[in-house]
Amino acid sequence: MSGEIFVDWLTAVEHHPGGGLPIIVGGLTVWHDRYGHPVCERASPTTVAGSFDSAIRVGCDGSRVFLSGNVGRFARADNLFNFGWAGTVRAANRVLLGIGLPPFSSVDGLSPEGFRLGARLRRVDLTANFCTGSEAQARALIRWLAAQSVARMKRGQAGEESVWWANTRSMFKAYMKGPEMVKHGRSPDEFAVKWCGENGVVRVEVELKRRLLKDLGLDHFAVIDDATLTRLFEERTNVLRRVDRSDEPDVLAAIPCRSRPYAAAWLAGKDMRLMACERTLFRHARVLRQYGLDILQPRNVEAFPVRVRVIDLVPVGVPDWYVEQLESA
Repeated sequence: MSGEIFVDWLTAVEHHPGGGLPIIVGGLTVWHDRYGHPVCERASPTTVAGSFDSAIRVGCDGSRVFLSGNVGRFARADNLFNFGWAGTVRAANRVLLGIGLPPFSSVDGLSPEGFRLGARLRRVDLTANFCTGSEAQARALIRWLAAQSVARMKRGQAGEESVWWANTRSMFKAYMKGPEMVKHGRSPDEFAVKWCGENGVVRVEVELKRRLLKDLGLDHFAVIDDATLTRLFEERTNVLRRVDRSDEPDVLAAIPCRSRPYAAAWLAGKDMRLMACERTLFRHARVLRQYGLDILQPRNVEAFPVRVRVIDLVPVGVPDWYVEQLESA
């Protein structure tokens, strides 16, 4: 997969030993013991509003600076095309400097007090736009994705416009960008919304949560760059590169003998839960995914001939009209 990967959402925090920073909070939460004595307190960030109904969360307790939100969308009409890593960091630092806070830094190391220097990441959302060719093709893609499974992730779906898989470490989702922009207040008659509909633009998004970033050693600004984020995006969107071979007449002949009966039953629309126990189904599912068959998901069988539709996902570059719109804003 190629194309431009954008950062849509950033949550980061940086500790400044010695304090002395302005206190910016939206509230204070205090925990008490059973005798009513305060044992712990935490400052809650406040909301900073921008134009076009955009907002982000920013806070500072005097020594730690916290920012969370879609900084690329902040004060912009939309985030149809957002920023890469460097642009996102610059946008976040502009917000911090604008309210009197120090910018996030990429310095790595420890302070004399033992605190790790530099900004720490708690969440990053990576996105890429793909053109399917038409709105009908985009809906067909969402339907196909909804019939796929992703290991150790729970699937959810909202009609024919969006589908997602999530666990405690990450989330992967795909949705039609045009309807999503309308739901967030854009007019269906706006040029950008119409452009998304006419081209069947599908937004693919990967959310990297705090646990995953820490486990991968990527929870610090100093180790992040666009190449690293692109690699992570590709690793976690493998489902887009699955090839559906269920319409090929010779697919069964290529499948190992032990897994062939399960493939044949699934192709015929049988209820796979009646075929074998869960462990057996999972074992054969791992084999059959190599042949483009996912027997863990129900297969809809039509009683009449079905026309096979091939959808080519084409990475969307930033069009000239969008660049001119940004420059004039």
